[in-house]
Amino acid sequence: MDNKKDTIKEIVNKSLFIDLERTQPPPLITISEKVILTENNFITISGLPKSRKTTFMQFFIASCITGKKYIDIQANISADDKIVLIDTEQSEYDFYKQNKFLKRIIEKNTTPAKFSAYLFREYDPEIILSSIYEIAETLRPKIIFIDNLTELAINPNDIAEAKKIIQFLKKLTNKFNLSVVCLLHLSKGGGFTLGNLGSYADRGAQSVLKVTLDKETDFSTLECSMLRSDAHFLPLAIRYSEDEKKYISADYTTPQTNKKQKFSMANFTQAEITARMDIIFEMQPTYIYSALVENLKKVFGVGDTAVKQTIIPVLTIEKYIYTYNKEYHYYKNEIKTKPKKK
Repeated sequence: MDNKKDTIKEIVNKSLFIDLERTQPPPLITISEKVILTENNFITISGLPKSRKTTFMQFFIASCITGKKYIDIQANISADDKIVLIDTEQSEYDFYKQNKFLKRIIEKNTTPAKFSAYLFREYDPEIILSSIYEIAETLRPKIIFIDNLTELAINPNDIAEAKKIIQFLKKLTNKFNLSVVCLLHLSKGGGFTLGNLGSYADRGAQSVLKVTLDKETDFSTLECSMLRSDAHFLPLAIRYSEDEKKYISADYTTPQTNKKQKFSMANFTQAEITARMDIIFEMQPTYIYSALVENLKKVFGVGDTAVKQTIIPVLTIEKYIYTYNKEYHYYKNEIKTKPKKK
């Protein structure tokens, strides 16, 4: 017991904030000169399968390797900084093709020694997590790319497992002074990141980016859902040029690319709504109106108007939440103070 108390004391002392003048760390990655990633942070890039989120990731990696700007994506790391790619999905041959594409972007026959890639498709999540920690401790890279974060969980909807993985990312970035770029799948129904893991990742990320594919034009667009450190950038679009045999910039202003659908709760499955409500009410049992609005904005990625005019009314009508003593409660928790029906 004494040892535990001493450990907590050490943690408390270490965690005490010292109010000194601080400057923002230089950005490691920018898009259109907007800050996307800095040291000791992680970001998420989400998209449906085949939306080309991995292609956009390749431009991030290419800029880390060469220092050049690609599709308005610019990395700012030193020539000695190491970069690591963790792939959890692809076979060796599929990854070989992906790596070949990367070499075409950087215009080299081989990737430099500063770049390392690891394929963990055959291993369980716990082994992959331990391996990532070992790589970070041994190589001390500046940036780790994880494609795909969803594969680090046995069940992306399990709250405890989701929190464990996000806490792992926070610990990793802090202990080894590195940053992480995470790719995530979107659900086909609601178009939001999968399960509690996706929701927790988006809440903890410095930047939340999203890739969408317009099947009519075959344009893929990268846009920001949330940036903590800067104002939003205009969407970036790419298309594959058969003449040049590579991806090039496309006009993101085309109607097919930028057609924005009106927000609707009908786009979410019951499981997706429940996952987001679980996260909110796991932190505390009740909320006043303003606090609930702020948390719903974060988990649904929308503004005040959508939350106040659409989300809260639907959650109330569909009996996800109810009000009692001027506070909002979660039906699933069945609080004892729930008023009895007359």
